[in-house]
Amino acid sequence: MPAAMRFLLRPVRHGVVLNYLGQLMMLLAVALLPPVPIALLYGEWVMALAHIGAAAFAGLVGWLIRAATVESAIRPTEALVVAGLIYVVVTIMLTPVMQLAGLPLVDAFFEAMSSCTTTGLSMVVEPELSPRTLLFTRALMQWYGGLGFVILTLAVLVQPGTSASRLLSTQLEKGDILPSAVAASQALSKLYLVGTLGTIALLMMTGMGTFDALCHGLATTSTGGFTTRSASVAGRSVLNLLVLIPPMIMAAWPMIVFQRWRRNGWGSVWASPQVPLLTALAVIWVAVFMVLFQTADAPLKHGPMDALFLGVSLQTGTGFTTVDPAALSPLGQLLMLLPMNIGGALGSTAGAIKIYRVMVLVVLFRMTIFRASLRPTVVKPFVVGGRSLDRDEVETVAAFVIGYFTLLGLSTACFVAAGFDPLASFFECSSALGASGFTVGLVSPTLPAWLKLLLVFNMWVGRIEIIPAALTLYPPIWRRRRRR
Repeated sequence: MPAAMRFLLRPVRHGVVLNYLGQLMMLLAVALLPPVPIALLYGEWVMALAHIGAAAFAGLVGWLIRAATVESAIRPTEALVVAGLIYVVVTIMLTPVMQLAGLPLVDAFFEAMSSCTTTGLSMVVEPELSPRTLLFTRALMQWYGGLGFVILTLAVLVQPGTSASRLLSTQLEKGDILPSAVAASQALSKLYLVGTLGTIALLMMTGMGTFDALCHGLATTSTGGFTTRSASVAGRSVLNLLVLIPPMIMAAWPMIVFQRWRRNGWGSVWASPQVPLLTALAVIWVAVFMVLFQTADAPLKHGPMDALFLGVSLQTGTGFTTVDPAALSPLGQLLMLLPMNIGGALGSTAGAIKIYRVMVLVVLFRMTIFRASLRPTVVKPFVVGGRSLDRDEVETVAAFVIGYFTLLGLSTACFVAAGFDPLASFFECSSALGASGFTVGLVSPTLPAWLKLLLVFNMWVGRIEIIPAALTLYPPIWRRRRRR
């Protein structure tokens, strides 16, 4: 960047960033306590003490940071940085807990990041033999991460005002910020909780055990994908699978549409262009995999229910599956990569590129072709989903997609350089960056540590997205200017 441009940058105020992170750590102290009753119920005393200790440490450090800094109105850049660093802080706090559950340091760090970013990739080979507390903690952290630690912080700690609005703007679709960010966060949190409890209840009513229903309910609403079995949801009853499909789809819709639903009824949900498009894409992938399972992958003997569940899980980025991706043909794995990288709606719990950005790219491509045949004096507005976009917004989307595939390509190249198959490498990196959680088997405890950390970085970037990640890692915004 030219020196003149760097001079115009407004560095973040370290004290302000620390102050809001301190508030988050105080909330995290409370958020780490729900697994304690689970640990006591199953007699896992070490895990109970681990959560209590981690909660006490997070609360103490958060209180000390808040006491040592002064709260001030947060700037947009600082809000993005806080939203990004939150996931790093949570991962660091959670890593010792994962270690006490029996995971090595790097694996524990991987598992913690996968949990709070709702990715769903795991270093736990046999969940059936793992502490129940670990399984619940993973699902709970996915639930927190799905809603967004920022929204949770706003709902509980932050006072209404400009700072709250700027923090909330890092989590929702542009143009959807409500007059009171704190009130909006509280309302979204309540709806998220109701949806989760409803999913848990339906799973229990269709025969799933209480503990499994609890973990799957938390992981479904957050599109997280952690399960209590090594085979994911394969072997579950058809009723269980059918119950999971509606909440998976709804979790991939923009969170704000549920506010509209409460105010204006069910019809207002479909007014959001992302909702019908995401639903239509899910139906298309279901049809594609039905054909695949009758042709190229017919020897695997997968049926219509497998295709239905896989198509929905792929497009929503949930990661549950009744099919082993490693057993599919190369064609099947290539087909999986498309919905994995498209993802859910912008403003939802899902990851990847997002439906809205795909819509922008399609309109951009179409307008580029049309402009070649128009007169130079003709001005055609750039409209997506009934909303006119300015040039900055279109450029931001283009920059995001370029950054997304650049990181995906570089990460894949690292895996290939380490000797792994190109398709499998691209698949695993897509899963980490797109937060879908599917794997063809490369993600395991035997993976080299540096590649595990590379996937951790991809998971972090995929959760907070490319632009905030690049901003957080850009050194000039952290440099204090000298006063003359």
